[in-house]
Amino acid sequence: MSGKVRLSRQTMLLGILGVLLVVMALRFLPGSSGSSTGGGDAAVDFLAQEVPALEMAVLTPVPEETPGNARNPFVYGPKPTPTPDTRPRPTLPPRPTRPPRPTPTPRTVRTADGRVLPPPPPFRKKYIGYFGPEDRPVAVFREGKEVKVQVRGGVLDDVFIVRDVGFNAVEIGFVGYPEEVTTRVEIEK
Repeated sequence: MSGKVRLSRQTMLLGILGVLLVVMALRFLPGSSGSSTGGGDAAVDFLAQEVPALEMAVLTPVPEETPGNARNPFVYGPKPTPTPDTRPRPTLPPRPTRPPRPTPTPRTVRTADGRVLPPPPPFRKKYIGYFGPEDRPVAVFREGKEVKVQVRGGVLDDVFIVRDVGFNAVEIGFVGYPEEVTTRVEIEK
């Protein structure tokens, strides 16, 4: 029962609001007969007036000179002449210089019998990997487009001895030099 009462109250309120909207629209919309602004079809009367021509001198008047030494604070005066700085410029401290690089002395190699050998030649090949069984791995080297392979203990170019082949690097010895004189060549990444 309360649902019917609520529905009828809502319907009654909506009806009242609708009637109020229609009355307001008829009364206040322009061109309607109930408008309170007066005659809606009456022409608007206006009086045309002439606009005077403006001159630039009137817009930006030239400031008048003031008597005496007084200056008008609202007018920019001439820029002051800067006073030259007669003090001498400070002397900059000298820039730090790097000490000269020492000239490396060539590394000489002394053999067990007392001979002095020149430094070993540089190894220019790149180690690119290995293959083969664990007890006899084969190292792979590249120089330019040329690829060479060599087992542990083998000689490359009659100068370089492959002393050890590892996963990340190889130990290279030199023909005619003691076994302790080696260079380590890392794998190329």
